[in-house]
Amino acid sequence: MINLKNERSNQNYRLMGWLVVGMAVLCGCKMTAPMHVWKASQVPKSGAVRVAIAPIGGAGDATERMQVAMQQAQPNPNPMVAALHPKDLAQIGGIQLVSYDNQPNDMATLAAARQSGMDYILQGHVVDSYLDVPPPDPNEKRRFRIFKKKPKPEFITVHWRVIDVTSGQQIKDQTISIDRVQAEKQYPDLAYHASGGDGKVLMASARESWALVAPTTKTEQAMLDLPWFAPGSSRVRTGNGYARQGRWDLAEREWQEAADQHSWNKAAWTNLSLAAAAREDFTLARSRLKHADTFWPGDSTFPTLTWIEQRQRNYHQSLGLEPPATGWSLPDPPQPIRADQVPSSPPRDLKQMPWWTAIPFIPPPGWTWKQWWSQPIVL
Repeated sequence: MINLKNERSNQNYRLMGWLVVGMAVLCGCKMTAPMHVWKASQVPKSGAVRVAIAPIGGAGDATERMQVAMQQAQPNPNPMVAALHPKDLAQIGGIQLVSYDNQPNDMATLAAARQSGMDYILQGHVVDSYLDVPPPDPNEKRRFRIFKKKPKPEFITVHWRVIDVTSGQQIKDQTISIDRVQAEKQYPDLAYHASGGDGKVLMASARESWALVAPTTKTEQAMLDLPWFAPGSSRVRTGNGYARQGRWDLAEREWQEAADQHSWNKAAWTNLSLAAAAREDFTLARSRLKHADTFWPGDSTFPTLTWIEQRQRNYHQSLGLEPPATGWSLPDPPQPIRADQVPSSPPRDLKQMPWWTAIPFIPPPGWTWKQWWSQPIVL
């Protein structure tokens, strides 16, 4: 009797397992594809900005090389960014922007920026750098290489300040530190940079620096539906392969064919909405998501809707556009609470605290060291 009961229990478990596998197969899986999206700048002004690049301070030749990298990495052609570099500012102001000790003259830079009608000044100072890495010695013995310490990768650390030209006040400061490993990971296109590891580091640092004041584009991974046994799945997977290569136009054509032949294929319509977002047609993207919900009602497309709307918000903020006429589908994200807005509650009385909270040399929960030591010891 017991064996029969155990056998039935095992059959039930196997049946439940096959049901789970079947649901996963029918619902499909997920895969990612790279997509270029807009990233808003970190300054209060949205839309087009006019930036004056001040002379970069610091010691060594890293300052001059970073100055050249900032000019090479300028988002161009980009109608949202107008920039003036130190040579242009010096010609406008008619005075030297660098003092006798090779340090930037802040007052001269501000005057030249105001005279040229700039919005912000991006002023940097090289804190530390390691760029001139010596080449490996061909005569060095290669025995016991496993015990040798790996050479330190090239890096540069630059502290940036963003100054509002109208008020002359600093509105943001940030330190950007990046090495060769990070540069190759964040910007794969720099792997073929001709100037070697130090050139990759300088270009990556310059790109990160431009993102402080100018709207830029970055690559993010979009989540695609990956069906297997639903009708039209083969064509949808073919489109996914094109999207993985960055060919969203060819991917959209495959998905549209699958949607035309099998109008209830949710994966085809969901991926079509992402294809519309890739070419910044967010109205069409929302329409296609609604079509997917028509045949598959529920919250199955909610993660895709959230992802698309966040990218649309960044797109509107970067280009200085108004919200869509139909409004946003999701509520505005909550604003971060500043430290001065957090209500301060007085700590509890020590007599009301449980005995197990009286750990030696550690203040009770909610108490600071000063508050704890100022109270009489309660045994």
